[in-house]
Amino acid sequence: MSQRFYITKDLDVIEFDAVSEWGYPRHKHNFFEITFVLKGSGQHVLNDSIVHYKTGDIFFLTPKDEHEFVVAEPSRFGIIKFTEQLFLEKSTFSAQVYGQSKIETVIFHSNIIAESVVYYENDKHQLTGLYHLIKAEINNKLIYNRHVLTELFGALLMVLSRNIKASVKNRSNDTISDKEKIENILAYIRQHVLNKEFINIKHIAEVFYMSPNYVSTFIKKHAGISMQQYVIQTKIKMAERLLKQSNLGVNQIADKLGFVDASHFNKIFKKYTGKNPSQFK
Repeated sequence: MSQRFYITKDLDVIEFDAVSEWGYPRHKHNFFEITFVLKGSGQHVLNDSIVHYKTGDIFFLTPKDEHEFVVAEPSRFGIIKFTEQLFLEKSTFSAQVYGQSKIETVIFHSNIIAESVVYYENDKHQLTGLYHLIKAEINNKLIYNRHVLTELFGALLMVLSRNIKASVKNRSNDTISDKEKIENILAYIRQHVLNKEFINIKHIAEVFYMSPNYVSTFIKKHAGISMQQYVIQTKIKMAERLLKQSNLGVNQIADKLGFVDASHFNKIFKKYTGKNPSQFK
């Protein structure tokens, strides 16, 4: 049985050498991981696939993936780890990086790509360069450090996104099960719930290569809930965290989560939790 590794930060970087052995057992994570092969070669065992790796390769792993590296030549790995919370709770990051740039998600088809996600050779140097910039900034204590990090990370995901999308463009959706697809769609909705443009039917259909007429039916059939209800439930869960963990007032939370006004927020919150926001707080 494989082990599962955990992190407590929403973004972290590690780098290490593996002379003859990778040093970790086969495992899964509770986070997403971008692995850069900075030097060396060997094999990457990802789920049920075995592919060869070499210097310059980049692998993208989701919490659903299980993997290990088998080192043939002394290797150096650089790893960026991040969690779904980075998308859910960093509203400024989401608005500035995801909203304005209209980046397509990189994390919902990647589990079907066993090989390196680099599709455009010229992007290999850009991605590696961004990795080194993020690594240098991660422990920087200077002013605007967090903003710089999220901007660099956003740029990394944009470049990574176009490579993954190019890789999966001609792949059939038949390669993943309905269960995996609905999990990916629901994760996508959670991560973009504050951006109406990203969670409309047409856009979701484009991201997941589906017919717009079938998206709502698919979600209802496999999730047992309508898309609108899932969006509201996701916002209520975010509201619960903000009420418990932040100093934001009810009006501020209502505005932040896109409710019409505080009265509308109070009504919906009580419907789903049985309490007013002020009582819950």
